[in-house]
Amino acid sequence: MKYILSFIVSVFFTSGLVAQQKSFYFNHTQVNFLIGEESEDKQQKAVVPSFQMFNGFRSENWGIGLGIGVEPFEYTVYPVFAGIYYFFSNIKYNPYLAFKAGHAFSNSSKKFNNYGYYGDFKHKGGLMVIPEFGFRFKMFDYEMTLSGGYRFQRLTSKINQGNSTYYSYEHQVEYNRVSFSLGLLF
Repeated sequence: MKYILSFIVSVFFTSGLVAQQKSFYFNHTQVNFLIGEESEDKQQKAVVPSFQMFNGFRSENWGIGLGIGVEPFEYTVYPVFAGIYYFFSNIKYNPYLAFKAGHAFSNSSKKFNNYGYYGDFKHKGGLMVIPEFGFRFKMFDYEMTLSGGYRFQRLTSKINQGNSTYYSYEHQVEYNRVSFSLGLLF
């Protein structure tokens, strides 16, 4: 993870050395629709809504910053991530690439009683990676974005179970989803 962040920072700063461009603050707020299979049965398709807000600094072609979000998978997770944007040009329908990576946090837990076995789940969250391709365009004095991409999300839960004996293990679920997003860029 630290190698990804180092790469993002180095690309942003070296691109500024090539052409002296002024930088400014930007915000990209997105509503995402994550399409894929349910985690356990792998039979039922699901659409999961997601909300993300990304804040950073941008030159003419490059943007770098940090983001947060909220996503309801099997339990609610709160992603915190770093990202880099590349804007191809300043024409009316401007394509862009974005890469975001980070960690989704959760502190939820729940108790269970499964046929006389008592225990609890402690949800931890996990790694998140999002490459995406999109277009930005002017609408009503704002820049709107439409994008598509891929979402990888790993979620880990620690399970403690036992009556007379104590049994503990970790359970990991990996989500591979197609993402469609609508956003506002300012």
